[in-house]
Amino acid sequence: MKRTTSLKRALAMVLAMVLTLTMLSGAAMTVETYTTSDACVEMIKELEGYREMPYADSNGKWYVGYGVECDPADYPYGVTPEQAELLMREHLPREESLVNNFLVRYGVSVTQQQFDAMISLTYTLGAQWINPEYRFCSYLINGIDRYSEVEVVNAIATWCHTGTTVLENLTSRRLREAFLFLYGDYQNDGALRYSYIHYEPNGGDVENRTVFYPVAEAYGHLPVPTLAGQTFLGWYTLGGAQLTGEEIAMGPLTVYARWSAGGSVPTEPAEEKPDYSSWVNPYSDVKEGDWHYSYVRELSYQKILGGYPDGTFQPDNQLTAGEALKLLLVAAIQSDPGNAFSGHWASNYLALAEGLGCVMPGEIYDLDAPIDRLSIARIAAIAMGLGQVDGLSPFADVDDGYALALYEAGVITGDTAGSQRFYHPLDGITRAEMCAIVSRLRAYQTPNNPALSGYIEYGNKRLPVQWGAPVAPYNMDLFVRDGSRMYYNDPDYVTAIGIDVSRHNGDIDWREVAGAGIAFAFVRVGGRLADSGDLYEDVKFEDNLAGAQSAGIKTGVYFYSQAVSVQEAVEEAQFVLGKLAGRGLEYPVVFDWEIYSKTARSANVDSVTLTSCAIAFCDTVAQAGYTPMIYIGREVGYNRLDRTQLAAYDFWFAQYAAKPDMYYDYRIWQYTDSGSVPGVSGKVDMDLAFLPY
Repeated sequence: MKRTTSLKRALAMVLAMVLTLTMLSGAAMTVETYTTSDACVEMIKELEGYREMPYADSNGKWYVGYGVECDPADYPYGVTPEQAELLMREHLPREESLVNNFLVRYGVSVTQQQFDAMISLTYTLGAQWINPEYRFCSYLINGIDRYSEVEVVNAIATWCHTGTTVLENLTSRRLREAFLFLYGDYQNDGALRYSYIHYEPNGGDVENRTVFYPVAEAYGHLPVPTLAGQTFLGWYTLGGAQLTGEEIAMGPLTVYARWSAGGSVPTEPAEEKPDYSSWVNPYSDVKEGDWHYSYVRELSYQKILGGYPDGTFQPDNQLTAGEALKLLLVAAIQSDPGNAFSGHWASNYLALAEGLGCVMPGEIYDLDAPIDRLSIARIAAIAMGLGQVDGLSPFADVDDGYALALYEAGVITGDTAGSQRFYHPLDGITRAEMCAIVSRLRAYQTPNNPALSGYIEYGNKRLPVQWGAPVAPYNMDLFVRDGSRMYYNDPDYVTAIGIDVSRHNGDIDWREVAGAGIAFAFVRVGGRLADSGDLYEDVKFEDNLAGAQSAGIKTGVYFYSQAVSVQEAVEEAQFVLGKLAGRGLEYPVVFDWEIYSKTARSANVDSVTLTSCAIAFCDTVAQAGYTPMIYIGREVGYNRLDRTQLAAYDFWFAQYAAKPDMYYDYRIWQYTDSGSVPGVSGKVDMDLAFLPY
């Protein structure tokens, strides 16, 4: 039945309200009642999102437009946005009656904005929250002014679950409703002011599973769960880090109760890799050296895609729409409706795609025609459950939210030319390209977000996040490498390319280096021997520093440290200052501590000691008027330093990859040790400064 209000129903509601009012005290009679404002209607429309065609939720209930429950048979052709808004406005008197009756019954006075917040809450919950046993309801009855902002936010935002699962869209909605209720602001969702911890009691009981905390403040007191016959040992992240309450709230986090006799933190099973040793290549036109060989082998081995009767695979043939739909949908949803027995063989897949919302009814009318790459991106993303992603596009030839979502998921990569990446959205797609996409779809797993999980994946390790340490702000989608040059195509950054050198680079023609567009250079001053601990000067230090500076290249210096104590770190800094002798530098003086070998005297330096060494070196350099910096790889950056104590210093991060994956912040990225620059013989380290000095 449609959500419309008949005259009989309207009169019944009015009569019910009149009868209710006759039974109320004079104080209750003074309570003002409201109708939903236009601003609230617009907010609900935004929060619900418009859907033209009827759709079902996980409970089998059907909705249309802006979340109005319906009989799908009533809307075979869907609704327009105007019709959807009219349906919603016809539906709202039910919510208004629920809220107004509550206000009158308990003598609760609110403002229009507070009423609107309660309407939005009721639109998704119905009368569920109107129970004095629940916090928001009891706060209103007792007098909302008695409660703090944090208490009110938690009372409203607690309604963010399906069962015990937190839904991100509901957390943002509840925060928006809370801030509308508190401050009359229809746009502020509180996302920058509040985050939450979801507490999984592992078989125990906890009063509130999801608790919201002000961002940038310590969590403070943590809830204590109960479990009969067991002692609670603490809350732990999936990575094994214990939450103490002293950490600073930064982003959503899930933690698990640990008990004395069980209920441990869940672990993920080890991934089993397929064995292709028995596969015999049946295709005469697919060779082991081809870029698509491994993808074709996988799909052929799994009997997902085959070749032609003549023994070829024809990797460059373009796929039809029907072929593409079958491959994409089966890979994404892990379910196959099978070929149709009548009509076009792919009609079942088209019906499935339309039902999932991957394509609109009638959009694909020829299943035997080629399909363009932009349609492929939309179909794959929607089938995977990925929404459109806002942000800068990694592609120079298309700005599309679905293409960006698939790029971030690693499903599509495009190709590069110079500093640009291209997707060719209107071109068709070949069988080889589709093999790569389907393989990646099959392997896709939701990537770890340390801010949510509380751990960082590094190698085979899961390391607890160092809460409070600055996080790298860079967009991984915007890196493009062309030969030896790395580009970061974010208009908010004006980057610079540099090199770092030592005696190993031999004689350098610095004029030629400058002419090649190198903006800065780090020159090694010297180091400490890993075995004896003696200090040494780089034999090319003076030549390199003078040469770079005379060529107009901005310079910094670094010292290869093997310090095992604060005293040695200070000694190294003083050594560098003595060699500089007061000469000016535009770029920093760098503490470059590296793991030399398992047998070196520095091999077992712990995190506390090395962090103290880094601080001592940097502070000594800063007192002399130079800018300090710390050089790290992933091992030192994750395992050997306490980043929470080093927020005052800039970092230079080394990782030789297409894009960096260091979670914590850094200002310069050493992206290769095999670069080529005119004026330098052989290979040279190259660096990208995101914020040039």
